[in-house]
Amino acid sequence: MEQGSVKDMLDGVDEEQLSMIVSALQETAARYDKQGMIMVALKMRLTAEKVLDIKKAREEVQAAQILERFTKKEKTTCCEQVG
Repeated sequence: MEQGSVKDMLDGVDEEQLSMIVSALQETAARYDKQGMIMVALKMRLTAEKVLDIKKAREEVQAAQILERFTKKEKTTCCEQVG
């Protein structure tokens, strides 16, 4: 499976759900560690990190979009006051 298709599959998952996935993976990894299943726990932690990276990237894009909309409104308002 290509990386692009994995991101496409996560498009329908919102940030709260991504947080829940990360938490569940981390909690399960901790249980596996206690059971001595270190490799499985490591894979789960790596997966949790990747999902968290996707979540952070989405939040950065959303913040940039909000900032862009806000700055456009500010510019329009200033121009309207001058004109």
